[in-house]
Amino acid sequence: MTNSVSFTDAWLRKLIISDTRKDYRDIATRGLQLRVSPSGVKTFSFVFRLGSKSGRVTIGKYPDVELKAAREKADGYRKLVAQGIDPRLEKKQIISKQDMSVEKMSNMFIEKYAKPKNKSWDQAETNLRLYILPHIGKMSIADVKRMHIHEILDGLMLSGKSATANRSLAHAKKFFGWLTERGYLEHSPADHIKRPYDELKRDRVLTDHEIKLIWDASNLMTDAYSSWIKLMFFCGQRRRETATMHRSQISENYWTLSNTDTKNKLLHVIPLPLQAQQVVDQLLTNEGEYLIKSGRSGDSPINGFSKPKIKVDELSGVSDWTFHDIRRTVSTNLSKLGIDRFIIRKLINHSDNEVTAIYDRYSYLDEKREALQKWADRLDDIVR
Repeated sequence: MTNSVSFTDAWLRKLIISDTRKDYRDIATRGLQLRVSPSGVKTFSFVFRLGSKSGRVTIGKYPDVELKAAREKADGYRKLVAQGIDPRLEKKQIISKQDMSVEKMSNMFIEKYAKPKNKSWDQAETNLRLYILPHIGKMSIADVKRMHIHEILDGLMLSGKSATANRSLAHAKKFFGWLTERGYLEHSPADHIKRPYDELKRDRVLTDHEIKLIWDASNLMTDAYSSWIKLMFFCGQRRRETATMHRSQISENYWTLSNTDTKNKLLHVIPLPLQAQQVVDQLLTNEGEYLIKSGRSGDSPINGFSKPKIKVDELSGVSDWTFHDIRRTVSTNLSKLGIDRFIIRKLINHSDNEVTAIYDRYSYLDEKREALQKWADRLDDIVR
């Protein structure tokens, strides 16, 4: 039996608990009820009838949910019933929205898409965690609008992080685009947003003096980062591809990157010059599959590039450069040594878009070895 009472905070606090469950109906708010269990738990709910069916929606426990809030919630549910809407469905939709928060779905995006498909997935994870989630992480993905993305970008631009704003937009587009493709959203809130900052294409090439300063600085760093920087100079490969060098990629004096190891998904074989082979031989004496690792997280490659960059800058005194500039520097010096540009493209593994490329299966290993050895000898002269 349900007892009719005019609910008040004083009555709720002093309510005597019995050894059986009791239900009370609020006289002041139609549909609002209080259920009291023998253990003393007091729970607000909204009881309604829609057509020939009756139902109950739990509002929450008192005093976590105050009487005023419970009445307001009951009033809202009653209006839904008047419109022929089952309030239980509305509550399920709210819970569903909470389950699909930006934070939760971004974790799914990293695990199901970024990690399996993108070698630089940790960059996406870091960018989302640092610049996207603090602003909209608790929001439902369905509630995120274009203006929210603009607010994030505007904040980064005002703080002088213009390049970061571009990266954040790129990661937001990829994330919300994935949600749209999977059917979680009808439209991406990041669509039709232009990059907030026009980045100039970098053309920085390190001078011989700067190469020596950076090389000398690498000698003062840990063995892992020192080897990594030197191998980038010797071989001219991408920083991440070099950082993730592992034992099974090395055979005699060749370093082989499979189509799953490279950015452009192309098989790439690098003949190691003698100087690079010495570095690799030393790394091969260590245990584990990965050759260049920090030692902090077991058999896994180094994956943080910002801190070593700051350290190299401090030790070398060279500024306004990036690790990617090493790759451009190697390419430029190969050209200075008279190496054909076609062979240089092969060495740095740029995609060949010419129609005849698909029919050209010659590996050019001898030409690549000669070119890299000539550059390694020149590099010895520079850093000596």
